[in-house]
Amino acid sequence: MTTLQILELRSDELYDQKAGLDNRIEALSKRLKQQKKLVLQKYFNTDLPENYSIVVKSDETVELRAGESRYAIGDIYFYDRFSDGKMLVENAEISLSSFRTEINEGEESGWISKRFEAISKFVMIAEDFGDDIIAELNMIEAKYRKLIESFYSARKELKTSIDSLSKDMDELKKKELMDKLFDSDGISLSPEEKDSYLPRFDLKWDWEISSVAGLRVIRKTASGKSVDLEVKRRIRDYNSNEWKFDVVKAERVRFDKVVSFLRRNKKYIVS
Repeated sequence: MTTLQILELRSDELYDQKAGLDNRIEALSKRLKQQKKLVLQKYFNTDLPENYSIVVKSDETVELRAGESRYAIGDIYFYDRFSDGKMLVENAEISLSSFRTEINEGEESGWISKRFEAISKFVMIAEDFGDDIIAELNMIEAKYRKLIESFYSARKELKTSIDSLSKDMDELKKKELMDKLFDSDGISLSPEEKDSYLPRFDLKWDWEISSVAGLRVIRKTASGKSVDLEVKRRIRDYNSNEWKFDVVKAERVRFDKVVSFLRRNKKYIVS
């Protein structure tokens, strides 16, 4: 087993450990929202005039609806905010939709009083129990936030280890790629599955080679800034309609161009 393979196995282990922590944090976060929603459902449970209903839409929002409408005629919000180093619900916010209608002689107008009765009962819950609701929401927030944050330190250490390992793996892959580039066989490139495209290489400002199938460095200058290359090129034989290959030699190509080409087209490089 190569050094790179050992590092990849270790990286997989760390990613699995981090995924496990992420799943536990996500589960606790969902549980937190569910518990806060249950608190709102407990308090916003009262008899309303016919065709009016209260919907606890989330752990932060309660709606008053009329009939089958999906739109609220009243909302009460219990938003939490970051305050004094922790998340807190500090107050409830009430929003009521505007309302304007005509009362015509002979028409049934009882529905208007029912609308305001429903709104009154809805708002009175927040007025009468607002402090209790906020206290329970904050108690649940504090309990679950403490549990969630208990995983942060271990998660941070895992992320640091993963980042460090990823950096080591990238450096090793780069070294292996450079070793291969200077090897007698060089680097081969192949199209992706169900595709025939191969990348082009801008060797110099006035020279571009299309359908590059391979690269090999045959000489490097003393400064290391330029190299002489053999570029394997794929071309179509229109007599047989098959691919064939030839090799083009290029002198004094900037080495950073070679590195950039390989980095951009790593998905085509044959392992």
